[in-house]
Amino acid sequence: MNAIQQHAAALLDSVARWNEVTTLAKLRYQAELAPDFSLMDWLKNDELALSRYLRFLLSPDETHGQSALFLKGFLSLIEKSGHDSPITTGGSHHKVRVDYEVTIDNGRKIDLLLTSSEGVIAIENKPWAADQENQLRDYALWLNKRERPWKLIYLCNNEPGEWTLPDNTPEALKQNILTISWYEVAEWLSECLLRVRAGVVRIFVESLIKYINQSINGEFIMDNSRELSEIIRKDSHSIESAFMIFNQMNEVRSDLINELISDLNKRFIDFPFAVEMSDVDPSSRWVSFCIPLSPDGVYSLCWEFDRTNYNDLYFGISGISQEKEQVAKIGAAISDIFPHMQGKPSKQWSWWSWDLDPQGKNRIPQNWGNDGAVWAKLGERDEDSIFAALCEVILAIHEKLDMNLLR
Repeated sequence: MNAIQQHAAALLDSVARWNEVTTLAKLRYQAELAPDFSLMDWLKNDELALSRYLRFLLSPDETHGQSALFLKGFLSLIEKSGHDSPITTGGSHHKVRVDYEVTIDNGRKIDLLLTSSEGVIAIENKPWAADQENQLRDYALWLNKRERPWKLIYLCNNEPGEWTLPDNTPEALKQNILTISWYEVAEWLSECLLRVRAGVVRIFVESLIKYINQSINGEFIMDNSRELSEIIRKDSHSIESAFMIFNQMNEVRSDLINELISDLNKRFIDFPFAVEMSDVDPSSRWVSFCIPLSPDGVYSLCWEFDRTNYNDLYFGISGISQEKEQVAKIGAAISDIFPHMQGKPSKQWSWWSWDLDPQGKNRIPQNWGNDGAVWAKLGERDEDSIFAALCEVILAIHEKLDMNLLR
């Protein structure tokens, strides 16, 4: 072991001791401050629930009692994006109506619709779910028929693709569509939080911000980071060692996930299938591990990260038939196997879901990213481990799915 490796080992030892002390301290004041408690963990936190929470905050006359505080802040996001808001923040803001799950002519549902005598703002809420074909274009066409100023907000961390907003969409419609990211939503709520006067509302908004940052934006939030920073900056050797460790993390994560795949294959060595890791750079999207299910290779049981750095994990049956009836049969079969999971088809999947745990125990985190606690759990093999939850899904598919549906 050379000198820099010795310094790195010493730094890791110091950080490990600091983490132990921090954990003990947290346990001691858990009863008074409950630092790990999140209100969103106990409330519904799916896509529909997020729309309801936003509707509640954006409505000036709701029981949060903060008048148009949240509405004004949100409208400013439109202006920061270089667009004119069709709803102003003047004296008429109390007359803004906010509805959610609004059904339009073709049966589609707009997540949120803000309506005033001045104009209309529609919000398509996309924290995780895949887009539907022509979805944004259909909303824009419907809004354009209302003959008043309008904007369509795509609430997502990615720009809309050609699947939901075709390239041949008229420019007159496109110029009224804008993307606002969930990072901007978190900033908007944080700015509003500074002026929220009601304690109970503060708790709700703080929990919502934390949930968005962790579950949608994939951020790893760590308390007491200042103390850790001081340990790293202690001297030049510690700084150099920290960056050496940092530069090695991609290889560490790759080794850990490959060990997980290897152990899954050892667990199912007597079964007629194998788990395969995709040949995709983790710095890009769609890193996945799959089990081929059909002889022609069309269908697989697959877990895939929808965002870079191992974030936004979902799973399902990849591959899709041109026949809608077959897609429906596959979806119904998987829903019967996992009745509590909310799954649906998409352009490339016969059935997929953000629900990852067959027991509903959240053993498989959605965002792995830079959360060391998640990567540490990859080596665990008990009944509450990520490994156990994956095994249960694989066994259930092997034992209960009629493979003739995939032919």
